[in-house]
Amino acid sequence: MRSAIVPALMLALAGCGSSGTHAALGQGDASNGGLLGSGLGDAAGSAGSSNDATTGSGGDDGGEPGSPTDASSGSDAPSSTNDSSPSTAAEGGKPQCKRGVAANAAPTAAFSPSASTTGIAWWYNWATKPPAGAAAIPFVPMIWGAGSLNAQIAAGSEYLLGFNEPNFTTQSDLTPTQAAADWPQVEAIAASQNLPIVSPAVNYCGPCSDPSVTDPYTWLKDFFTACSGCKVDYIAVHWYNCDLPSLQAYIEGNDAGLQGFVQFGKPIWLTEFSCGPSSTVDQQKAYMQAAVPYLESNPHVMKYAWFSADGIATALLADPDAGGALTELGQTYVGLAQNDCQ
Repeated sequence: MRSAIVPALMLALAGCGSSGTHAALGQGDASNGGLLGSGLGDAAGSAGSSNDATTGSGGDDGGEPGSPTDASSGSDAPSSTNDSSPSTAAEGGKPQCKRGVAANAAPTAAFSPSASTTGIAWWYNWATKPPAGAAAIPFVPMIWGAGSLNAQIAAGSEYLLGFNEPNFTTQSDLTPTQAAADWPQVEAIAASQNLPIVSPAVNYCGPCSDPSVTDPYTWLKDFFTACSGCKVDYIAVHWYNCDLPSLQAYIEGNDAGLQGFVQFGKPIWLTEFSCGPSSTVDQQKAYMQAAVPYLESNPHVMKYAWFSADGIATALLADPDAGGALTELGQTYVGLAQNDCQ
């Protein structure tokens, strides 16, 4: 089933994303992140029905910074210098808060935890630093691609995100071998603040940096083969199918063609997810209300971030024309229950 559906997904949004904006992103800037270049988001919303959890293609929005303002079966776990994966528990034994946001603009104080809402615990904008004046919500920097390997990351960071969709030619566009060759520089940046590192973020691609590799599982396995001694603490993935069964199968695998990311033996960061651009707000809300409880309870998932950026208007959590006030969807997201965390 996957072989029939994924090619259609890869073509559905071709050209929907950015063109020149990715060049800016490659420099580590991200003001126009969005459904840029992945070519899969919209199709994911329609093809990823609960009747077809085999597609695996979801599609990622390709979210990346745009014009800069400041930018079928499992396998053995890959080898790395961190064979004992970091625990998802924070110091003291309590699990870390998982919920975050992928957004162009910094989240306002409305996203902060309060007496009546759980809020979010982190955010990122596909860049190495947050914009000035951002609310006091922890920011996670990203080394978007080869063009940002010399960038400085935000002081006081707790994690470092790796390349954004390197298997997409319209994103950071790196074959597994190229990404492995550049990874020591990512490690050096992380070492400057003693940070754990999140892997390159992948999804089903089209067009792909390596035309022979269209699925994210194979790309990551090839990356780890080429980078056998590399430091990678967590696995980052993107997904845009609009139903819970396909999300679950994408992460955990199934017997219909999705291998699952649990095969890599490391905690997972779902750094972009939502329905595609053709979905209504009601469809986005229904999916969110189903997916978030699953992500909160899944011990394999350490962090997740709703995609709230250019490219999927119905997925926005904040209204840019209302000073960043929460949309109805945003109010739902910050109000959903979360596991006891710190």
